[in-house]
Amino acid sequence: MALSNAERQRRHRERQKLKLAAVAPDLAAQYENIGADLREKLYALIDAENARRGRYVTARPAETTDFRRVILDIALNENRSGIADAARMVLLQALCMGESSEKEILEARQQKEALVAKKPESRDSKEQVIPLAHYVRVPNFG
Repeated sequence: MALSNAERQRRHRERQKLKLAAVAPDLAAQYENIGADLREKLYALIDAENARRGRYVTARPAETTDFRRVILDIALNENRSGIADAARMVLLQALCMGESSEKEILEARQQKEALVAKKPESRDSKEQVIPLAHYVRVPNFG
């Protein structure tokens, strides 16, 4: 019986998971710890922003920011929550895993913005802005 492509891919992923579990049994726990640490940092950032807003509001209740709004801001490249840039930096630092400092990330962002500002936006042109070296780095999980 011939297997569908999706079934072959599913079985392949299962075999890969089994191989990974045999080689590094605590890798799943490490990823859970990293995820929990990121959530903790983002929640602390959100709580600090909500506390700051609460101190300055007098007559009406303070508009609070929640986790979903920050994630949406990051995904949509907006800043309605007021802390999306700080949250992006937390995520970028986690993705870099010590390979790039905050200063390097900020410099790369400024270079990218300067490059985009130089080029006129035309949908017809075939030129694309390529990622800078800081964004292309592959983290070392070894």
